[in-house]
Amino acid sequence: MNSNELFLPDDERAQAATVMCGSWILHRHLENYMEFAVNYSPPLVGLLQNGRITLDRFKCPAWPQAVAEAQAIHPCYVHLPLSVGRGIGDAIDTETGQPADWQKMESLLAQTDTPFVNLHLMAETAVYANLPQGTTHPVDLERIIENMVRDVTAVVNRFGSERVIVENIHAHAQTYLPACYMPDVINAVVAATGCGLLLDISHARLAAHELGWDAYEYINALPLTAVREVHITGMQRLDDYWLNRLKAAGADLGSFAPFAGQLVDHLPMTEADWPFLAWALAEIEAGRWGRPSIVAYEYGGIGRVWADMTDGEMLVAQLPRMYEMVKRYASSARITS
Repeated sequence: MNSNELFLPDDERAQAATVMCGSWILHRHLENYMEFAVNYSPPLVGLLQNGRITLDRFKCPAWPQAVAEAQAIHPCYVHLPLSVGRGIGDAIDTETGQPADWQKMESLLAQTDTPFVNLHLMAETAVYANLPQGTTHPVDLERIIENMVRDVTAVVNRFGSERVIVENIHAHAQTYLPACYMPDVINAVVAATGCGLLLDISHARLAAHELGWDAYEYINALPLTAVREVHITGMQRLDDYWLNRLKAAGADLGSFAPFAGQLVDHLPMTEADWPFLAWALAEIEAGRWGRPSIVAYEYGGIGRVWADMTDGEMLVAQLPRMYEMVKRYASSARITS
């Protein structure tokens, strides 16, 4: 979408976005193409510039200055801080707590040729304070589904269903109701709106753990033919080693206290994590899942804390293996409708 299209009426803008996204996806599908992205971080930049690693894009937060800096070095795409589930008929910017500033978001999407508008499926405990934390009552689930569908539909009307993807989350120390990451809820939202799925494998593993499910069974219960993007990270316990690393980086340990001793994501891959990536790529290759346009490794970041927490040598050790896996499976992956 070019800058002039940002000012079209809603119905014409949605049509233009759909055409642009459709041609982008078709082009990549015809090439049997999946891009490999990694969280933008200073150590990653240094490794890329020194020729020690290969990737297709940086994955960036929707911060204009960071995007400009990253884009001056290498292609990037933006991951939007948007949530749905309050039932207001719009997405919420989780960084501001206000409805999405679509002019800002559309500008960043166009600037970076980001293919999808990503939305996090959330049912915040504070918003649904009158519901029990672990509710699975059909009336409660229906209310949450209706609110999510209302919000996602508004974004679909703006961009077209082909360009909108919803991301699965987990409890995040009871910040969100388990209802919002139950497979039946996610399936209902995708079916009702026609949007795609951003499958976050680590979120799914954490959600399965919180619900008492087997991780593979949980993931298999999601709308996998709708997969359009995949995120992967390592999962480790937030033990004294990581807490000391956070403290040394200047983090406020109080905000991490609810996660102490718990499994958390956004850490380097361990041997327990690689089989999930291999399985996911094999399912994509076989055509049982939708083929993502992007597979992103969500390790590392910007700002003092996350830059200091990013281990460059760990990136050197892991990225070539991950890049080779993604590209090998991508070359033979089947297209699913």
